[in-house]
Amino acid sequence: MVQMTKEKKKAKVFGLKWIFEALLDCPGYLEKRMFGALAAYAHGKMMLMIAESPGDRSYRGKSYDHDIWYGLLLPVEREKHKALRQEYESLIPHPVLPKWLYLPVTDENFETIAEQITEQIKNNDPRYGIFPKIRKNKKTRKTTKRK
Repeated sequence: MVQMTKEKKKAKVFGLKWIFEALLDCPGYLEKRMFGALAAYAHGKMMLMIAESPGDRSYRGKSYDHDIWYGLLLPVEREKHKALRQEYESLIPHPVLPKWLYLPVTDENFETIAEQITEQIKNNDPRYGIFPKIRKNKKTRKTTKRK
């Protein structure tokens, strides 16, 4: 009899995780994996996400000149996009998550901009972040007893 064992999946290691270092001492700092990416929470809000899935340059038939899932994603309310994009011309609305701004890792100033943004987040700049939605408990289904 052959005994089958489950192979443990190795946790994905994010090369861009250095971006989070400035936030480690922020109140409420937390990291959470989501959608194959890694999100950072601070000051009670989701502040940024790093994604590292190189090679994806298209979405719904449209091609982009940068990888759309390899860089820094910023969950930002739409009314704050303009101010941030004026400060950082490299930020663009993400093609899949248009409410979010995106800095492709291929940008020539990626590291500098990422460090500046994390410093602003560390100082609790109100332009950044979104409050997570509170999940409602699932209602228990009503069951009828059979006689």
